[in-house]
Amino acid sequence: KKKTLPELDKYWKAVNEDPSDFTGWTYLLQYVDQENDAEAAREAYEKFLERYPYCYGYWRKYADYEKKKGNPDNVQKVFDQGLNAISLSVDLWLHYINHCKSVHEKDEAKMREQYERAIQACGLEFRSDGLWESYIKWEQEGKRLSRVTALYDRLLSTPTFGYMKNFQSFQEFVSANPPQRILTVDDFLTMRAEVKVLLKSDETPGAPPTDDVPPGEEPAAHEIPPTDEETRVIREKIMSSRRKMHKANANAVAARRTYEEGIKRPYFHVKPLERCQLKNWKEYLDFEIEQKDQDRIIILFERCLIACALYDEFWLRFVRYLESLTGDNAEKIRDVYSRACTVHHPKKPNLHLQWATFEEGQGNFDKAAEILENIDTVMPNLLQVAYRRINLERRRGDLDKSCVLYESYITNSKNRTIANNIAVKYARFLCKCKNDIDKAVKVLLKATEKDKDNPRLYLQLIDLGLQRNPVDTQEVVGYMDLFIEREHADLEQRVLFAQRKVEFLEDFSADIKQVLKAHEQFQKCIKQAKERKKSKNEDNKVDSSPPKKGKTSDTSSVPPPPTASSQSSYQYSSSASGPYQSQQQFQSGQYGSQSGYQQSYQQYPPPSDPNYANYQNWQYSQSGPQAYGPYNQWSSYNYY
Repeated sequence: KKKTLPELDKYWKAVNEDPSDFTGWTYLLQYVDQENDAEAAREAYEKFLERYPYCYGYWRKYADYEKKKGNPDNVQKVFDQGLNAISLSVDLWLHYINHCKSVHEKDEAKMREQYERAIQACGLEFRSDGLWESYIKWEQEGKRLSRVTALYDRLLSTPTFGYMKNFQSFQEFVSANPPQRILTVDDFLTMRAEVKVLLKSDETPGAPPTDDVPPGEEPAAHEIPPTDEETRVIREKIMSSRRKMHKANANAVAARRTYEEGIKRPYFHVKPLERCQLKNWKEYLDFEIEQKDQDRIIILFERCLIACALYDEFWLRFVRYLESLTGDNAEKIRDVYSRACTVHHPKKPNLHLQWATFEEGQGNFDKAAEILENIDTVMPNLLQVAYRRINLERRRGDLDKSCVLYESYITNSKNRTIANNIAVKYARFLCKCKNDIDKAVKVLLKATEKDKDNPRLYLQLIDLGLQRNPVDTQEVVGYMDLFIEREHADLEQRVLFAQRKVEFLEDFSADIKQVLKAHEQFQKCIKQAKERKKSKNEDNKVDSSPPKKGKTSDTSSVPPPPTASSQSSYQYSSSASGPYQSQQQFQSGQYGSQSGYQQSYQQYPPPSDPNYANYQNWQYSQSGPQAYGPYNQWSSYNYY
């Protein structure tokens, strides 16, 4: 058995207990770095960099550690991982270039390929001067001066921190080398011809021919050195065109200098950024987007995400920008979401919900389901995530999986109110999507066993009964009686249910005695409610003067038997129904649906149910820009 390092468990314990303990990670890495256990060191570096991939300094240390162990393949692997994770790190690229020089010293093509990779990745970075200088110096040391000129042409049109120094270096380079060596053959001959015309010396040779040169061995045109005057004018023409580039570049730098000077922490750190720093990044992005240079905009977003990696608003803004571009940018958007959700924000439901919406929009239902399942595991009991998982399965036609999820969430819910909400949705789903009213009724009846006094559940049972064709009168009345006959049912709610029962039987019952019995029950409920209210007022010893009695006698409290003329538009007198009249006198004929009895019921919502209000709209709370319809920004998360 391999012997472990004596202090290793202690350092691992700290970061396992709190993976966000950045200082604990640094202590662990310091410890394994100084010990002679490559396996332990690799495990520590891999775990740390998996969590903090923007820490370029630790990629360097990891590569150096592998180099000390003498494993070139591992060194290359570490560099590849690091440069993929933080491709904008000029320091990491330079470290990698130096490594390549020691490995591919004589392979010019290989070295140039690595330099071009680096320039392509971060050459537009405002602080990339060091990388450009290294590339230019390498070409210059190889005496490939025309390539140096080509590099300067790219650099002089790139806004960087050292733009002035770069132009001065180019001036010195032009002055120190013959034009025919720093220009390509075609460029030199073209420019020399122009200069000769300018100097009116077309036929003037650079050096007088001698009779000593045999015919056919005369030097090529570009090998004939220009005269001193030609050299001076050619150099001036070279600098003239570059001055125009430099001037345009200087203007570009000046436009960005204020924003660049406002960036005090361009690297990643777990400590929060100051508000002024965040404001500066936002304004810089606004400016760059207005310039409409897509490459520079994307580079700036990537720079911003290094410094602001722990602020999800910048990740979302990058996604919105990519979505605004023409063409297929799905892979770029997917990459941004993946980095945000799997690395920097594994516990941000909003980001995961939007990523799942994106994948579903691309037709990747399996990936969307995987994303939602992952955030459901990491952040359990989020109602919005539960509904999204259920409805994703419904949208892709897997209704059985939706049922499994519904039942799982109802069973595992720790909050009775939320469990009821899910049960109501499940019942509606069974009724409307699976056409299984009987099972929907069973779901709600099971919910009433756990919450016998919740009016909403009984209202939904009534609504299900009304969905049958023909309507089973006894079934609907049975659901109403279940609540009315509850011993501890809220008296005001009992009045409303009794009123619903009267209205329903008026319209559907074939037995007038049943209707009259319902009237008597309704009046009994009103009387009990009034007595309860009076008793409560007396117990509270209310000192306010009693209200004046109305002139209307209470003899009308018992309604007369219904007549043929009154059955179609039966209304209760104000003294009979008192404060329990419905808002629409229940003339809509909908006794448990949203537009009828639920409107009456909403006068008395259960105070313990914060999610009750407007439940019939079946909407989730939300705020922010509607990038994804009802699935964009959640203002808060309800736990079940």
